[in-house]
This record gives sequence, C-alpha cells and structure tokens, in this order.
Amino acid sequence: MRKELDRQYQAAKSSATNKIKQTKTHIKDFKNKIFNMDLPQRMEIVLRNRIRFLSMVAGFVALIALFIMSQEPLYLIVSLLVGFIAMVVDFFIEYSGISKRAWDYPTTYLSFRKVPIEVPLLFFSCGILVTVAFYFFSTQPMVMLISTPVIAGFGCVQFALFLIGAFFMFQYFRGAVKSLVFWALPISIALYLSYSEPWVLVMAIFPMYIDYYLEKRLVKSAHIKYDRYGEEVATNVAISYFPATLFILGVVAILLHLLTV
Repeated sequence: MRKELDRQYQAAKSSATNKIKQTKTHIKDFKNKIFNMDLPQRMEIVLRNRIRFLSMVAGFVALIALFIMSQEPLYLIVSLLVGFIAMVVDFFIEYSGISKRAWDYPTTYLSFRKVPIEVPLLFFSCGILVTVAFYFFSTQPMVMLISTPVIAGFGCVQFALFLIGAFFMFQYFRGAVKSLVFWALPISIALYLSYSEPWVLVMAIFPMYIDYYLEKRLVKSAHIKYDRYGEEVATNVAISYFPATLFILGVVAILLHLLTV
C-alpha cells in the first residue's frame, strides 16, 4: 500500500513538474513573439495601419498648424527646421535600434533601411506641433494667464500641474503606477515655477547621477535584496531622484517665502 502511494505521489509530482515547464516555455515563447514582433499577419496589418493612421492624423494637424503660423514667417521656418531635425534624429535612432535587433516593425512596402517612412514623418509632424505650441504659449494673453497668480500665489498652470501630480500620486500609492516620477515631476515643476532660479535645476540633477553609480555599488557590495534589480531598474530609480530633489528644493523655497512674509 505504501509503495503504491509513493508511486502515485512521484507520478503526480513528475506530471506537475512537466506542466510547470510547459507553462514556462509557453510564457517565454509568448514574450519572444511580443518583443521580437513575431506577430500573426493580421496583427501586423493592424499595427501597421495604426502607425499609418497616427502619422496621417499628425500630418493633417501639422498642416493646420503651418497654416496658422503662415502669418509668422519666423515661426513657420523654425517649425519646418525643427520637424526636419526631429525626423532625421528619429530615423537614425530607429535604424540603430533595428540594426541591433533592439526592436523591429511589421513588414511594410514603404520603408527605407527597414524603417517605416510613417515613423520619421510622424516625428516631422510632431516637431511642427511642438513649435506651434511654443508659438501659442509665447503670445501675450497666454503669458499673462500663466504668470498671473490665482490662489495663494499659484497660477493656473501650477494648479493644473498640482492636479496631475495628485492624480498620479493616488495611482502610485494604490499600486497602479510603479514610478514616483509621474507624480513628483509635475508637482516639483509647479513648485519650481514659484522660484524659477536656474541653479535649482542644476542642483536637482546631481543626485540623479550620484544615486545611479552609488546605489548600483551598494546593491552589489552590501548584498541588498532588490527584486529584479538591473540596469533598467537602476536607471528608473536614478531618474526619480531628479523630480524628488526638485520637489524638496521647491518646498524649501515655499517655506522660506511664507516664513519671511
């Protein structure tokens, strides 16, 4: 009886082990298909059409932006130059990534060096849209709206940044967002606008680099347990120190202002 139970136990254990191995293999194959863009033809068509659709929409909006800026020749020329620079930079980044097999795109007839032409054109349109945004925010009414204090010395843009930061702070503490950058950055920028001294930005950058090199060594040498710690995690943690430092400096500036009033 005991031998029979042992035999059944070993058989069940072996079956469970095989199923776990099969599951891990399926997961690994699925990840490889996703990251290597090994997609079915129907999904490739959908993805390609989405990129093309985004490029067409951005191009249409960019044409409207160019029409708006036609009364300002300087902004018109700058927008075309920025769009061209963005397009060229994106092409070389895309080509480098594809050549190193870091990523890939679904096959398309309209491509150059395996880079779909829709992607650089999308960035060309984005360069134009960035310039038109700069144009709108440089107008006198927008400058007055941004700089005029509304409540407690804060302007409309600062309140908008506070709201964005508060939303993502809530998402961060409930676990929906993993990085504090999403809430610390808008809040820190809102505080910085109240005390926009260039040296504040310079001071906020240094802790990012210090943490990047110091924490990597500490994790290795001090045997600190850090789940899935690697280059990506180290980079994300280091980047988070920039808005965190800027946030602290903003709080210092606000407190000093309130206590000296």
